[in-house]
Amino acid sequence: MANDPERFDSMLLAMAQQHEGGVKDVVKDVFYEQAKKAQDEADKAKKEREDAEKRLKDIQQRKEQERLARDFEPATVTEITDQEAEQMQEDIEKDKKSKTDSGDGEGSSNDQAQADNASEEEDDPKEKGKLKPNAGNGCDLENYRWTQTLEEVEEDAAGSVMII
Repeated sequence: MANDPERFDSMLLAMAQQHEGGVKDVVKDVFYEQAKKAQDEADKAKKEREDAEKRLKDIQQRKEQERLARDFEPATVTEITDQEAEQMQEDIEKDKKSKTDSGDGEGSSNDQAQADNASEEEDDPKEKGKLKPNAGNGCDLENYRWTQTLEEVEEDAAGSVMII
């Protein structure tokens, strides 16, 4: 009889009958109380979420306004004397001249080696170790330099047989 599920039914029925409103009203009261607590918690979480979204939106809007203000700052004009303008122009011309002077001539072997290394890194592995054509579609060697035109290449190809 210890495992009989109905052994306390009579006792519980007696208690429920003595309670005002019966079992049905007690269950309803507890249910409505818990539903109100759950609704209050849901409203509180919703309000917190809305407040957080509003703060985030305000921060984003402020950052956007700051960015626009930085981007659209009015241009300022600074007047300089004729003497300062001439000095600036001379400096610009000196810079241009120094750049063209360093770029002219045969170039050092170190510059050539750096250029070869840079171009080898960009090409296929099949092309590694092969010489690259210069600007004139020819070749630059240590003691010899040559160029060719497309017309010369086509004449050469028409008169000879290429074996691959």
